[in-house]
Amino acid sequence: MGSPYDGGDGCVQVLGADDYVCTLPPEVRKLASADLMENESTRATALHQMRQFVTRNAAITKCRLDGNFLLRFLRMKKFRVRESQELLEKYLRMRQDNPQWFLGLDVRDPTLDSLISSGYFFALPERDESGRRVFFSVAGKMDPTRFTTSDQMRSMQVGFESLLEDEENQVRGFTYIFDEKDLGLSLITLWSPSEVAKAFQCCEKTIPMRHKEIHIVNLPTALMAVFEFAKTLLSDKIKSRFQMHSEDAKLRKAVPARLLPREYGGTVPMEEMIKMYKKELEAVRPRVLMLDQMNITKKVKRKAVEKAITTIQRNFKKLDID
Repeated sequence: MGSPYDGGDGCVQVLGADDYVCTLPPEVRKLASADLMENESTRATALHQMRQFVTRNAAITKCRLDGNFLLRFLRMKKFRVRESQELLEKYLRMRQDNPQWFLGLDVRDPTLDSLISSGYFFALPERDESGRRVFFSVAGKMDPTRFTTSDQMRSMQVGFESLLEDEENQVRGFTYIFDEKDLGLSLITLWSPSEVAKAFQCCEKTIPMRHKEIHIVNLPTALMAVFEFAKTLLSDKIKSRFQMHSEDAKLRKAVPARLLPREYGGTVPMEEMIKMYKKELEAVRPRVLMLDQMNITKKVKRKAVEKAITTIQRNFKKLDID
């Protein structure tokens, strides 16, 4: 039996289309209504419009059309449908243009498994006081002699895509904790200025997720200038969500200790938390890998982005790191 969203010319191969049923708890539905303008009527209408957009778009040849996938774009844009459609197309192009970051996000990949298991980037098992999942990163766990910048990005993207399969996370957004205690120039210099610019643009502007709270802990004073430079690549809205903590004790005043690994004042060892996280990734692995089947054609040259990257490269060269 064919999908009702095969499109007028039958050119789109549908991945995972469904008759969407909302799985949000009552409390989260209220939050979605208040913050995102989402209700049964707007959701049904917007999903229909998103599906029509995909099937009538000559450039999109394969795409997921299930409600869970399409709603993450609508929720990021607070159900402004045209902006959500533009974001979806931008997202598909981003994945196609940067396969080294976005394809093969498989928790069973030995390199990804090793980097995640080290504690470089994973999600804490409990939600914070705002009901958000919390991503936790220990910069010092990233060995620049073993892992590449692509490995870094992929370890993050597999987490983002996996946790977005939970609709509650799409609505509530995410909190981040970055422990930069052992961050060194050997890690920073792995990244070229153009990669930094592209990565920031992807994470803030193109991946359909809501970044709500960002905690930076133990940032070495010598790297403060690098951090301030990196912030210039972000929007004022995201900049305002940063909180700086000079030590673990100060982090615990902002984030409940119950959330944190035992090594940071909590009760559950980091190793156990990572095992729980990897089980989460495994549970949604087929849906995340389905993303690799999506395809969009007719690449568009983005001269404005290229010009911005050139400017950033010029400014980066002026940065004096002592």
